[in-house]
Amino acid sequence: MSGKPGLRDVARVAKVSLSTASRALAQPGLVSPEVRARIEQVCVELRYIPNRTAKRLSVDRSDTIGVIVPSIANPLFAPAIDGVRTVLDARNFGMLINSAELDPLRELKQVRTFLEHGVDAILTLMPVHDEQLFELLEYSKIPAVFINSARSETTHPFVEHDNFGAMRAMAQKVIDAGHREIAIISGPRSSTPIIFERTTAALETLAGSGVQPSLDWMIECDYDPVPARAAVRALLTSGRVPTALVCTGDQHAAAAVIEAQALGLRVPEDISVTGCNDVPLALLCEPQLTTVRLPYRELGETACRLALEMLEGNTPQRRTLLPYEVIERGSLGRPRTA
Repeated sequence: MSGKPGLRDVARVAKVSLSTASRALAQPGLVSPEVRARIEQVCVELRYIPNRTAKRLSVDRSDTIGVIVPSIANPLFAPAIDGVRTVLDARNFGMLINSAELDPLRELKQVRTFLEHGVDAILTLMPVHDEQLFELLEYSKIPAVFINSARSETTHPFVEHDNFGAMRAMAQKVIDAGHREIAIISGPRSSTPIIFERTTAALETLAGSGVQPSLDWMIECDYDPVPARAAVRALLTSGRVPTALVCTGDQHAAAAVIEAQALGLRVPEDISVTGCNDVPLALLCEPQLTTVRLPYRELGETACRLALEMLEGNTPQRRTLLPYEVIERGSLGRPRTA
């Protein structure tokens, strides 16, 4: 064989028709797994690489999804991205990823870039958006799915965790353990609707049991370990010490456990700590965190499937609410006695 191999060469070596070889690479679901595996193996052996650009010109599809995350540095988004990847791998689609750094205008620019590169659909995990984004999506007619976004801002399909229900369940678990001296630690409530929703859920649940944290027991701080630990230290050395810290995320909860222990407090004998999300960090604390498990991988998988449904001409349901699960470990106990 001289020169670069073509699809005809692949079909000949794999002993299939040209149309079957084409379907195996363009629409693998239409070909039996055995035939598809044989064709893929021949592609590897011949070093044949399909021309995606040529395919896009012929069928007006790139088989590529654009994904925008609020931050590459935040480990919370990794399982969601991997969930998207899993679904796309099964369909032989590719993925482009960009980080908007929590800037709606940056997100808008990235969507324009994705459109210029001909992606077939867009998934965004940004919590808030510029109004021009919706105008652009409406004009372009591209399928788009919003993930953990502010619901009132879009008529597109969106997938979200039950953040309010998750935090309400955890706050109630702390109350049921007998705690009444409870502080709340969260990120800035103005930063994302998710944090505002979780904090509101905790406060309303506590209020329903007659618990009203004082203002100096409602701590808002950054997620980085140094400021998070500093905020916990300031709280625990200010005089009256709560018996429980309800945190809206596992990062703050882990910082609280470490700082409490550094101050000589036992967890949970002297102070209980709870988190939310159930990221791997929750298992690295000693004791391990009692928290709420939110299915981040399923978040990405579900959103991706909705986008692919739209590509096939279907109209998926507008809202998908994913369940949560309270995970009881060792950081929550009964309140200390005087």
